[in-house]
Amino acid sequence: MSLLAPLYVIGAFAIGAPILFHLIRRQPKGQVLFSSLMFLKPTPPRLTRRSRLDNWFLLLLRALALLLLAIAFARPFLRSVALSQAAIPGRRLVMVIDQSASMQRAGLWKQVVSEVERVLEDLQPADELAVVAFDEQPYVLLGFEETAKFTPEQLQTSVPDLLESIKPTWAHGEMGNALAFAGDLAVSHEADGQTPTVGSLDGSGRKNSLGPAGTNSHLILISDMAAGSELDALQTYAWPKTLRVDVRRMVTDQRTNASAQILESKAESAVDLDRVRVRVSNSADATSSRFSLRWAGGTPTNANASLVESSQQSAELPIQVPPGQSRVVRMPLPGPGMTSLLLQGDDHEFDNQRFVVASEPLPSKLLHLGQVVGEPRDNLLFYLQRIPFDNKRRIVTVETLEPKQLSAAPDPADVPLLVVTEELRPQDAATVKAYCEAGGRVLFVLPKFQQQVTPMPEVKPDAEGRRSISSGQSLKSGQSLKSVQSLRYGATVNLISESTLEFREAEIADYAMLSRIDFSNPLFQTMADPQFNDFSKIRFWAHRVISNVDADWQIVAQYDDGDPAVLEKKVGMGRLFVLASGWQPTESQLALSTKFLPLMFSFFEAGANMAASEQYTIGELVDFPASDSAKIVNPSGESFDYKQTSDQEGIRVPGIYQFKTAKASSSFAVNLKESESRTEPLDDESLAGYGVLLGENVSTAETLENERQLRDRELESQQRLWQWILVSALALLGLETLLGSLWSRRGQANGAPVVETG
Repeated sequence: MSLLAPLYVIGAFAIGAPILFHLIRRQPKGQVLFSSLMFLKPTPPRLTRRSRLDNWFLLLLRALALLLLAIAFARPFLRSVALSQAAIPGRRLVMVIDQSASMQRAGLWKQVVSEVERVLEDLQPADELAVVAFDEQPYVLLGFEETAKFTPEQLQTSVPDLLESIKPTWAHGEMGNALAFAGDLAVSHEADGQTPTVGSLDGSGRKNSLGPAGTNSHLILISDMAAGSELDALQTYAWPKTLRVDVRRMVTDQRTNASAQILESKAESAVDLDRVRVRVSNSADATSSRFSLRWAGGTPTNANASLVESSQQSAELPIQVPPGQSRVVRMPLPGPGMTSLLLQGDDHEFDNQRFVVASEPLPSKLLHLGQVVGEPRDNLLFYLQRIPFDNKRRIVTVETLEPKQLSAAPDPADVPLLVVTEELRPQDAATVKAYCEAGGRVLFVLPKFQQQVTPMPEVKPDAEGRRSISSGQSLKSGQSLKSVQSLRYGATVNLISESTLEFREAEIADYAMLSRIDFSNPLFQTMADPQFNDFSKIRFWAHRVISNVDADWQIVAQYDDGDPAVLEKKVGMGRLFVLASGWQPTESQLALSTKFLPLMFSFFEAGANMAASEQYTIGELVDFPASDSAKIVNPSGESFDYKQTSDQEGIRVPGIYQFKTAKASSSFAVNLKESESRTEPLDDESLAGYGVLLGENVSTAETLENERQLRDRELESQQRLWQWILVSALALLGLETLLGSLWSRRGQANGAPVVETG
């Protein structure tokens, strides 16, 4: 016999109450005072006989009734067959293992292996199992079909060995993408079409009774739940209503983790030429705030190398960063042989090294096409030559040529910007057009026409009285100028386009100013901030009125009278810009204003053709051109072919890489993604906020216990033994009351002592 509520058996100890009542020695209740005894010393009465049980039968009836009441409340039932593991329905389990770079922290991967072993120890033959690992992309380590071929005992040895062989990677963790992938895998796995059977302990017949959307499916997420894990993929994923996620957190007592990021300099100043900005961030749960930075040389020889020991080291720069905050400091540029920035002072070294490529400045050229006549300060070239285009990445020279000296189209990689200040011959225009279509940028400054010009053939006026001229033609002396057609480039059309662009000299009473500037355009984007976007102090004494502007042109800026000031048009892979006025003092105050340098930097830098960046992160595609002769050399010195974009899979560890072709060679740095350094733990609400259903996966022992309790309740409700026991207890109490009453009356009739029944 089994009991559904065994704690109620404690009530059986109440059978001691009748025995206690029978053994209580009664004392006289009343006292009578006698005056003759008041001078005597009181003495307690002596017992002449011990208390004894007067009626054993009534005592047994009372005790048996209390015992039956206790058993009735304990809900007894008769169990026929014990529940076994074979009777438990199978589960569909998907283990999702975090393999991102933050799992390289000391001790975490050992915890992962231990947690996987605990899950496998609880595995039963009827269960289905799949193992998914993820970093930037999820992939299946073991599928349902593969694990179905093994017994639980075999899986307990093979899966931990598999995890010991893979180890964490250097890629960032896309947890949201991995959970969506595992969720689809858990609910969409189809059975093999045979009749589902319940497995046995020897591993035979391991068929799951679950369908494709079984309610006993679970994801077991084994991760450090770092705050840097990407969850955005869950925003567009509809989480299955029958799928629960059991989060198994990997924790470490060493919580301080800081990281350093090298920032790009925003301003072109003298300070930025010999300094680099570094941002140091500290984890929110850190216990320390003192760190140091220094430059060092060398690269790690393997993926698990920590810090590089090198004789080439710079002086340390101390920095203090409170938990959860960041600080930006300026460090000197790395010296010769310095290839990495080292951070020291935190508990974890996996993200303490940032690799840099200190490349030599590349030569570049700004080419001016036009004649230089008159006073130097009245020429556009005079101000171009004084712009400080040089920085730590480039050395810029400004050259001037007459248009007829341009024999071939320049290479846009060597000449990012071509400034044209006079009208071109058709053959010269064709050369400039080829340069622009190849990716170059042409800045054409409309010249100011004089009244006295060389004679030209008579040009008949049109219906509106306007006179236009072709390239290479001039106005006759004394001719009135209504509109002049500009820049007919050889056999092509005006301004390297198929539209006719006409302009004339503007009639300005005093001066004009710029207005309606498109600050979203890259030319003016650097001056979009309210403290820099005031152009009201720049006055233009003269400008050209441009008409017949078709839809292909973009008006970047206008004068306050509504005339276009800056035009832009895409030509091939390059850009063509038109300025309606020059920047020399005879036409405007632009060259003498603070807006001139950033505007010219925008023209020049946007055209700088960088073949490839020098800094990448793990998983980011490099933009070097693939070819049959291209190779990439990894930090350990091993090379692999780079014939197509997919060959970049070989870039999997941080360090300095080399891109080599038959003609050239260049270096680039690959670093850990910044988000992996955010190691403070996420809370469960972060997943629940994306609709993920959380729930603990019940172990086999707990499942057996729950099933046993359900079976016991079902049996007890069917048998209802407690009702018969309760009736028996009430019958005994009634019999005891009746017998006690009869014996009490008989004793009173015979003059015997009264038998107490209460």
